[in-house]
Amino acid sequence: MSWTPSNGTFAGRLVRAVVLVLLLLAGLLALATAARVTHGGAAEVDRLGTATVAGCTEHGPVSVYGIGTTYRCMAEVRWSDGTTEQREFPPGQLSPADTGPVPVYLDLPDHRGEPYVGRNDSAWYSTLRLPILLAVGGLVLVVGLVAGHAAYRVIRPAGGGASGGPPEAVRTGAAQQRAAHQRKEREWPLTPADRAGAPLPRITVRLWLLAAWCLLLVLLVPVLAIPRFDAPRAVEFVSPWPQVERALLVDPPATGTVVVGLALGLLLLAMAAGTRTDAARTARYGPAYLARNLPGKSAPERRVRERLDKLAASRRRHLAFSLSGGLLLLALAVVALVRAVVEAPAQGSTLVWLACVRDAVLLGGLAAVWLGTVESPHDRMRRLLAGHQEKATAGPGTAGGSRPS
Repeated sequence: MSWTPSNGTFAGRLVRAVVLVLLLLAGLLALATAARVTHGGAAEVDRLGTATVAGCTEHGPVSVYGIGTTYRCMAEVRWSDGTTEQREFPPGQLSPADTGPVPVYLDLPDHRGEPYVGRNDSAWYSTLRLPILLAVGGLVLVVGLVAGHAAYRVIRPAGGGASGGPPEAVRTGAAQQRAAHQRKEREWPLTPADRAGAPLPRITVRLWLLAAWCLLLVLLVPVLAIPRFDAPRAVEFVSPWPQVERALLVDPPATGTVVVGLALGLLLLAMAAGTRTDAARTARYGPAYLARNLPGKSAPERRVRERLDKLAASRRRHLAFSLSGGLLLLALAVVALVRAVVEAPAQGSTLVWLACVRDAVLLGGLAAVWLGTVESPHDRMRRLLAGHQEKATAGPGTAGGSRPS
């Protein structure tokens, strides 16, 4: 092992590594706290009963169970069928103050795993547990990877190959990727001014807004499920607000919605970045960039002109199809709103009403995004070429739109 030069001084790299490791520890404590607070299985459980605390072990204020003082308690449980037993309850469920009978439940998992046993106060965490743990756990994973990389950069082996570097295949693959990226940057270089000055295509705006809509979906679906499960667990659980379920058009599981929504949001952001870069290159290099993947051996201007003619012929059809999709989403939003108004209880809280209009809000937002960003490929290409023409006529300082040799 030897000190190796890197970006910044050794002291700076060491400070960054220490800060990131501390953030990782804080994230792990947050994850443990979230797991403790949201402990519990499904809303429907296998057994109900009451428990009387016999003794507790205190943990905290900082422990493997997260932040805050908590207790792991042994209690005598009397189940509804008359049987009694001694059971240990997870931290956060009972405390020494629970000297009288406390409602408790037992939930046996369908597959392998430890049974859930805990205080039977409300089941609303049953729909939030996995989304919360996935969100916090994802952040902890990202911080952990960054912290590991920062720690590796403090002290690492000099050189590579037989001295401890990565395998040859790994180095070759990474080198090929870097070479491909560098070749693309050499062939079609862009400056920050190019990106900032290029016309913003509506497809990029649409992708940004769709990514924001995915984030809204990830937030609303789990949170607005709270009223439906805000009641003690039961062998046959009955929602305190069944009107919410009747008001919804679709009822996806909260955990699946969070996973798919986050993945789709990241994909949309990556696609938006790609369209933004393509727009900037088109605005700078014009037909030379657009014609790179067009068939034929004629001049780039002629191939681009032929492509524009084909797109112009299908322009109305494309706009009609896009508008039809947006109007269909808008119609579904109206249907969802009507159902919400009909089913929403007059005595319900604000959160209950929001849960009823969830689908109307999501579908209405999606329709607004879609209808507000309609643009045909023909119009988009012409706008970008017009931006290139403006740069070309502004003077030679714009690089003239020519591709480097």
